[in-house]
Amino acid sequence: MRAPAMAAGARLAAATTLAIATLALAPATARADRPAAPPAERLGLAYAAYDDGDVDRAAALLDGIDDAAVVNDDYLHWLRGQVELLRGKPAAALAAFRLLARDKGSQYAAEVPWRIADCEWELGHTKAAAKAYGKLIGTAHAAEHADLAIVQLRLAEAKRAAKQTKAARAAYRQLLLDHPAHPAAAIADRRLVALGGEAAARLSDGDRLDRATTLTAQHLWHEAIAELMLIPDDVGGDLGRRRTYWLGETLFKMRRRYGDAGKLLLSVYPQMGGSAAEAMFHGARALSRADHDDEAITWYRKVVATYPRTAWAQEAQYLTGWLEFNRGNYDAALEPLKEVLRRYPKSKWTDDALWFLGMSTYLRGDLDAALDYLTKLAAHGGALEGGKGRYWKARVQQRLDRKDDAIEGFRALIQRYPFSWYALLARARLGELGVTVGPFGVDDPKPRGPSIATEVDEGLADDRLIAGVDELIAAGLGVEAGDELRRGEAGFVKRHDRGKAYAMVLDRYRRAGNFSRPWMLAIVRSGNALSGPAEGTARIWWEHAYPRAFSELVEKWQDLGDNPDYYLYSIMRKESGFDPHVLSYADAQGLLQMIPATTRRVADTLGLEYDAGQLYDPEFNVRTGSWYIGHLLSKFKGQIPIGAGSFNSGPRPVMRWLDKNGDRPIDEFVELVSYTQTREYMKKVTENYARYVYLYGGTVYDQPLTVDAAYRDDAITY
Repeated sequence: MRAPAMAAGARLAAATTLAIATLALAPATARADRPAAPPAERLGLAYAAYDDGDVDRAAALLDGIDDAAVVNDDYLHWLRGQVELLRGKPAAALAAFRLLARDKGSQYAAEVPWRIADCEWELGHTKAAAKAYGKLIGTAHAAEHADLAIVQLRLAEAKRAAKQTKAARAAYRQLLLDHPAHPAAAIADRRLVALGGEAAARLSDGDRLDRATTLTAQHLWHEAIAELMLIPDDVGGDLGRRRTYWLGETLFKMRRRYGDAGKLLLSVYPQMGGSAAEAMFHGARALSRADHDDEAITWYRKVVATYPRTAWAQEAQYLTGWLEFNRGNYDAALEPLKEVLRRYPKSKWTDDALWFLGMSTYLRGDLDAALDYLTKLAAHGGALEGGKGRYWKARVQQRLDRKDDAIEGFRALIQRYPFSWYALLARARLGELGVTVGPFGVDDPKPRGPSIATEVDEGLADDRLIAGVDELIAAGLGVEAGDELRRGEAGFVKRHDRGKAYAMVLDRYRRAGNFSRPWMLAIVRSGNALSGPAEGTARIWWEHAYPRAFSELVEKWQDLGDNPDYYLYSIMRKESGFDPHVLSYADAQGLLQMIPATTRRVADTLGLEYDAGQLYDPEFNVRTGSWYIGHLLSKFKGQIPIGAGSFNSGPRPVMRWLDKNGDRPIDEFVELVSYTQTREYMKKVTENYARYVYLYGGTVYDQPLTVDAAYRDDAITY
C-alpha cells in the first residue's frame, strides 16, 4: 500500500546525505514503460516510484517527459534533482536544481538553495557547501527545508577537513547540545573522541541540563528525564536549582507524576528569578492535577499575593474559584471569582469568572444574583460565550416564572445562533413552555449568504493555476494539487468573477480529494449562509462547510460500531477538519484523531495489524475509529453529547460525571463537566451532528433534556 501522500516539501525533509547513505533503495524493475503515457501520467508514476524507493524507475519515467509538455515544470525539476541525488549522481541533480532555481514563484523557491548546497557537498565541494549552509542555517523556516542536525554535522566536518580542530570540536559539541536525540549526535560524539579523547566528548552537568531543556522543548520527555537523572542529586548552587526546576517542569508537561512535579517546583520557585511566578503557578497546578486541591488553592493564593501583576496571578485568582466550583463548593467559589472582576477586570478570565459566578449562584438557588451575572455575559458575542449567557439568562427567567421573557430570550437565541448547542437546548425548553419553533427560530426563514455559481465554468480551466492543478490531479498528486490551489487561490478569485471563481476553486479542491480547505473557505467566505436554510446557492456553502468527506470509507465501516448516520462526519469535522495528516499535541492522528495506544487495542479486537503511521491512512483511521467511537456511543446509550464527550476525555471520566451528576438535566450536566476541553467538545459535536442531520437527512434534531445516567458495564474503559 502506498504511503499517504504528502506535500513535496515534506518529502524533501528526508533527503539529506545521512538518509541517502542509509536508505535501502528498492532494485530497479524491468517493467517497460508505456510509450504513449501522457506527461501528467508519467509524472505521477514517477512520483509513485520515488515514494516507493524505486528511484531508477522514477528516473526512467522522468526521462520520457519533455519539459515543455508539462505546466508544472518545477515539480519535474524538483523530482529529477531528488532522484539523481538519491541515485548518487549529484552533478545531474545540481543541474536540475539550478533550473528550478530560476522559477522564483515556485513553491520550492526557498528550498532550492538547500538542495544546491546538498549537491555541492556530495560533489566534494566542501568549502562551497559549507559557505552556503552557513548562510542558510540562520534563515527563517530553515527547519522546514533541511535536517539542521545534518547541516551542523556537515559544518563541523568542513572545519575538521580544514584542520580547524578547535572550531570543529566546538561545532561537534554544539550539535550534541542542540540535537541530543538525533542520530548525528552519535557521530559528533565519535568525532570528539577522535579529536581529543574521551575527555573532549564528556558532557558537563551544565551541558546535560542544556540537553534536557532542548529535549523538553521537543516534547521528548523521557529522554529529557534521562539526561536530568545523569546530573548528580547532590549538585548544588544555581545548577542544582535549575535541575530541580526542569525536572518538575518536564514531569508537569509530560502529564506524569503531578504530585512530584508540584513538590519539585514549589521547592525552588523563590530562587528562579524571572521564572519564579511560573514555577509557583505550575507547582500549584500540578498539585491540583494530583487531586490535592486544598494545597493547590493555598498556593494559588500565594501566587496572587506574591506576584500580583503577572498573568500567572490572574489565572491563579480565577482557578481558586474554579476549583471550588468543580468540587461543588458553590458558596466558596463566589468570593475568589468576584475578586477576578475586581482585581483583574480586563483579564482574559473575566468572561469565565462571570460564567462561573452565574452558575454558582444558579446552583445554590440565588436566581436573582444569577440573572445579573448572566445578563452581563449575554451581552458578549459568540455562539458559546454569548449563547451561553443568553440561554442561561432565559433559563433563569423560566425558573422565575417570567414566561414571556424566557420565550423571547430562547427565540432570540435560536435566531442568532441556529443549531448551536444552546439553540438546541432553547428549542427543547420552548417545547416545555408549549412553543414550537423551527431550527432558525422563525416561521418562514429565508436563505442567506453571498451568491456562488451553481455550475462550474470550465472556461476558467484555461487559467494557468487551474491548468497546473488539473495536471497534478491527473498525475495522482492530489495533496500537491491542493497546495498549489491554496497558494494561488486569492489571485485566481481576483482575476475572475467572484461567484464563478469560488465555484471553480471549491470544485478543484474536491477533485483533489481535499475537504479541509473548502470547509475553511465555507466558514470564512459564506457570510451568513449557514445561519439560514440550506436552499438555493446557500446549500453549496452548507455542503462544503459540512461535507460527507471520505464518504465511501464512512459508509463502508460505520456499522462496525453503533454509529448513527452522519455521526462520524460530526466527529471528523471537529477532530481534524477533514485533514488526514493532522497530528495533535497529545499524539492523536489522522481524520478521527485516534490515539496510537487506543488504536492498538482496537486493532487487536478487529484482528488487524497496526504499525506506526497507519493512522494517517484514511481507511485504517476510519475503520478503527468507527469501531471505537461507535462502541463508546452505545456504552452511553446513544446520547450524542455524552458519547462524544467520552471520545474526547475517555470513558472513565464520563462514568464518574454520570455517577455524580447524572440525575441533572443535560444542560446542567454538560456545564458541570470538569474538563473544559471536553465540555466544549460535547457542545460542538452535537451542533455538527444537528447540522448534518438537517442538511442530508432533512430532519431537525431534538436534543433530549433528560440524561440516562446508566451506562454499559463493558470492557470499553480505555
